[in-house]
Amino acid sequence: MVLRIRLARFGTKRKPIYNIILAQAKSGRDKKPMEVLGTYNPIPQTPLATPDTPELLEDGTKFVPKKQKDVQLDLMRTRYWLGVGAQPTEPVEKLLRLVS
Repeated sequence: MVLRIRLARFGTKRKPIYNIILAQAKSGRDKKPMEVLGTYNPIPQTPLATPDTPELLEDGTKFVPKKQKDVQLDLMRTRYWLGVGAQPTEPVEKLLRLVS
């Protein structure tokens, strides 16, 4: 039984969100996973403003926060499954490099 850590798409048309899941290698993309390890939103989002965020920078220009893609991952469970022998797909490998 080969285990894979891969992406499973959900969300709406033109607004994808992916679950990072653990599943058997031969099961379908949207089949029930063994475990959900996290989520990935590929559409860049502007972070929420906090009270201590400056509106103007020291040189007088307006502060514009950089949009970021959102990756939420349970690192302890992911490390466990990688240690047991689960194989991540290429897109998940890229996300793991971003997170860790």
